[in-house]
Amino acid sequence: MLQRPSAFVFSTVLLAGCGSSVQTQPPGKPPTPASVTVTEPGGDAHDAHWAALTRQLAAPWGWRNDKDDQLHAPLPDWEKWKRVRYWGIEHFTGFRYGDDHHVISIAVVLDVPEGKKMNSELCMRRFEAWARPQIRGYEVVLGEFGYHETIWRDDGVKVKSVDGHVDTAFSRRRFSAAWAAYAAYPDACLVYAMAVPWDTQPGLAKKVRDRWVAEAFDKMNPLTKTRPYRKEK
Repeated sequence: MLQRPSAFVFSTVLLAGCGSSVQTQPPGKPPTPASVTVTEPGGDAHDAHWAALTRQLAAPWGWRNDKDDQLHAPLPDWEKWKRVRYWGIEHFTGFRYGDDHHVISIAVVLDVPEGKKMNSELCMRRFEAWARPQIRGYEVVLGEFGYHETIWRDDGVKVKSVDGHVDTAFSRRRFSAAWAAYAAYPDACLVYAMAVPWDTQPGLAKKVRDRWVAEAFDKMNPLTKTRPYRKEK
């Protein structure tokens, strides 16, 4: 099934779900400015996930880099994101919005066999074929897919979006997600993906995802002309 592999990048994080912050503000009130941090961008709001996603809808875009500064990935409210490594997922770099993972993003670089004509469609297929074995063991159920296209460096880039859920022994974790595939290098593809757990805010989660679809993926900025590698130090 071609749809399942695209969800692998979200499954591990979504199983953790969103936690809770120290709640000092009444419902519907924004957090106090001093309480908004990288650890908790939702601050001391009564519903930190609501406050964090509200910031994601309004904050300007910026960029965070991988540890070797080979790639600049677009993120709204960029100063409040932390670069992280996700366990069990082969990826180039990743980021999280708060310790409770209000939003996650991840960049994957995939080699392409010599002689293949590089384009976004090939990279999307390559990503799905590569991801298939990595989601075994995850019970990911996806809804209807959205298909989009954006212009990146004078070329078309394929973008997909979806709502779905992951069942655990105790609950059902719902999420919204989107990802784009780039023929970014002569012999390698770049895929940039994001996911938003719904938790208490399904409407806001969908709006955040839709903002990424509309505004994020044309801002991706690889800094190298050839395939980047994570450098061992």
